[in-house]
Amino acid sequence: MKLAFGYKAFWEAAYQNYPDQMKPGGLLDQSMFEGINNVLNADHSDRFAKPSDRSWMSSIYPWSADKRSTKVGALAKTYRGLILLKTPFDLALYPRLIWELQPRTILELGSYQGGSGLWFADNMSVLCENPGEVHSFDLHTKCVHENARRHPLLTFHQVDLSEVSNLDEKLLMRLPHPWLVIDDAHVQIFSIFSYLNNFLVSGDYYIIEDNPAAANRQIIDGFQLVEQSGFLIDTYYTDAFGTNVTCAPNAWLRKS
Repeated sequence: MKLAFGYKAFWEAAYQNYPDQMKPGGLLDQSMFEGINNVLNADHSDRFAKPSDRSWMSSIYPWSADKRSTKVGALAKTYRGLILLKTPFDLALYPRLIWELQPRTILELGSYQGGSGLWFADNMSVLCENPGEVHSFDLHTKCVHENARRHPLLTFHQVDLSEVSNLDEKLLMRLPHPWLVIDDAHVQIFSIFSYLNNFLVSGDYYIIEDNPAAANRQIIDGFQLVEQSGFLIDTYYTDAFGTNVTCAPNAWLRKS
């Protein structure tokens, strides 16, 4: 498993060469047994859950927690000087998924200043053995900073996402898989999901940020559609820091 190989190598080397130091209190123990075991078994059978089997409870909602403990919260985060509207938890989770999935295409819905697209492109270039393409879609692309536009893996598209027919079908058909789709546009989220699902294949990921936290009737009905479309929640990501401690509660979705 992609996530586990480093932990597995450490485990084997430490037990083979320094078994005494792996005992409780040893210099190499570091209370790591539970963490190592968790990663080594990350692909266990109950990792993936149907949306209908999950509650909408969250241990904490990261946006609220972030603002309680700091003066300005996540709104002050930057990446290479550009605005990056992601919670600390999700900034830790996305690189893990990019490493595991090795996406050939990342689609970002909602560009803002381009900071998150730049961050995704840099992560892809570092973490992927065969880096692909990042495409970011927004209506207000004049706000995208020139420093983000310069990245060789990153392309911005001016698109009104309120109508799915505005998306370029020819572009989507040519993009290689696996895909990682991040919807941070907050516009017609389930209409866009239904449309993009026509291009997704088994193993692709679709993440819906922010909106699922509302857990209103529109969201609950929409996730019935998600489940009927063959998507499962990857609880390895939604629950990594506690139940649904992410800006995308119940919405780290993998196509079966």
